[in-house]
Order: sequence, then structure tokens, then C-alpha cells
Amino acid sequence: MIREYTHKKFEKICSEKLQKAKKSFKAIVMDQDGTVKGENDLKYKNSNLVALLRKIVHRNKYPAIITGSGASALKSFTSLVDFYRQKKYTNPTYIGIGNGVTLYKFDQKGRSELYNFTLTISEVKSIVKVWKKVYTELKIQESDLQQKGLITFRKFMETDWTGYIPKEYLSVFKQYNGQCFTEKIKVTVVFPAWDETRQRKLVGILQKNLDKILGKGLYFVSRGDDIFIHINHALKIDPKLFALQRIVTELGLDKNQVITFGDMPLDNDKGLLFDSRLPFTFTNRFFNKKDQQKPPFFLPGSLISPVGSVYNAIDYLLL
Repeated sequence: MIREYTHKKFEKICSEKLQKAKKSFKAIVMDQDGTVKGENDLKYKNSNLVALLRKIVHRNKYPAIITGSGASALKSFTSLVDFYRQKKYTNPTYIGIGNGVTLYKFDQKGRSELYNFTLTISEVKSIVKVWKKVYTELKIQESDLQQKGLITFRKFMETDWTGYIPKEYLSVFKQYNGQCFTEKIKVTVVFPAWDETRQRKLVGILQKNLDKILGKGLYFVSRGDDIFIHINHALKIDPKLFALQRIVTELGLDKNQVITFGDMPLDNDKGLLFDSRLPFTFTNRFFNKKDQQKPPFFLPGSLISPVGSVYNAIDYLLL
């Protein structure tokens, strides 16, 4: 356990960086689950993310969420279309799903798709086959899997996905009793209830098998959290970074005008927090880092309320 005074030192550095960022930023780019929405942070379990995005827009800034979630996330942002029609704001909102392999823009014209790197049904079936091979070889059984993940996907089996996921994709995941979820932009599988070191090794094994069996560099495997593994199309760079760069380019911003938040600095938020090389990136997840003067910075209060620390930081920036 890190000593309290050490945390205070890290948080002091972060507070100074937030103060500096406040002077120049124009865009806030966020991960979703574990960052601005949190199952384990009860106050923010049912966060109204659309209200958060509207608040940022109202302050004449550009908001973006780039999440590992797929169609389920897109469904939750449909009300943004009505918001822009009613309020006539000119600054758009960006939503990247599937870790950024698909990017949408919401503005007065409605919702537009900027790009979409989808998986064919044949690719989905092939990925599922490799996943089952790996789990079988490692003797990972359903009883070993994270129960929260199984419960979530079993609920998805009863959800109406009309207009979001084609039936042929849904028919694949329904064969596995909640162990995986298949859609056009990604395949998601439930992790075993292992520690993060073993989980990262499993991600590496899956990546190695996909490269060997289906073709090197075609698919990208990432640890979204301790519940889910995400498998989607590999881009030339980290997919969240790809989405971030598209947003920054479209808005014509420089590096000092963009702030990013994420909760998985060593996993699927690495593109936002490290690879982006932005000066103002922040995390609510502590990890060992050699130089605390370099981003990402550890948010004040994140040990007590991880998601709350992100909201507090955003409120400070918007004041």
C-alpha cells in the first residue's frame, strides 16, 4: 500500500497540471466505464453521461467519449440527437465505440458515422473459434469466469438489439451462455477471475494465437477491465489513439488544447494516456510510474471515489 503522504505528493502534482490545463483546453476526451461511469463507485453507477456531455458543450468545449463498449454504448447516446436539434449548439460531440474502431459525430445534422472498421460474420466466427481453442487448451471453464460478466451477457441475450446488431451476429454469442458477446465492431469475452498479471498474460496468448491462425496484425486484443477482453480490427496504431487523432485533426486543435481521462493506463486506455503524448492526460487508477512529473497524472481523491475524482476534475476545469 502506498503511503498517504506519497499519494498526496502525486495528487499535488496532478492538481498543478489541471490548473495549467484549465488555461488552454478546448476538448475533453474520456473513457467511459470506470472513468465517468462506475459499477463499483455507487454514486456514479447510473451516471447520466448525456447530461455530462451536454454540460461540456454548454461551456463551449468539445466533449468526446471513446469506450470499449459497443452497441450498448451507442444506444445510450441516442438522445444527443434531440439535444442538438433543440439547442442549436455548434460544437459537436464525438462518441467512439469498440475502443475507437467506430467513431460517430453528433451535431445539428444529427448523428453521422465518421468511420467504421467492422468485422464480417465470417471474421467473428473465426475469432470465436480461436478464443474457444485457447480457453480449452488452458482448461478455462465457465465456472472460472467472472460472474459479473456472465450476468451482463446473459441479460444481453434478452435485450432487443434491433437496428444495432444483425441477427446473424447475435446468433453466434447465444451459443455460449453469456461467455462472450459478438457484434459487428468487436468480439468480447469474459475473463477468468484472475489477478491482472495473469489476465494480461492471457491477452498476450490470445493475441499470439490470433496472429498465428488468422494472420499477423489483423486483430487487436485488449484488457478493457478485469471483466472483459475486447477483440476488434487492428489499426496501424492503438484504436483509441486512432479515434483521438481523428477528433483532434477534425477540430484543428493542438496538443495543449486536449485533455484525456482514463482508468486503464496499462491496458485499453494506453492510447489515450500514454501513446497520445499529450501533456494533459489523467487517470483515476494508481500504478507504479518512474517519473511522476510525466503524464498520465494521478487524480486527487481517486482512491476514495475513482469516478468521482474524474467528475471533480471536469467540474474544476469548467468553472
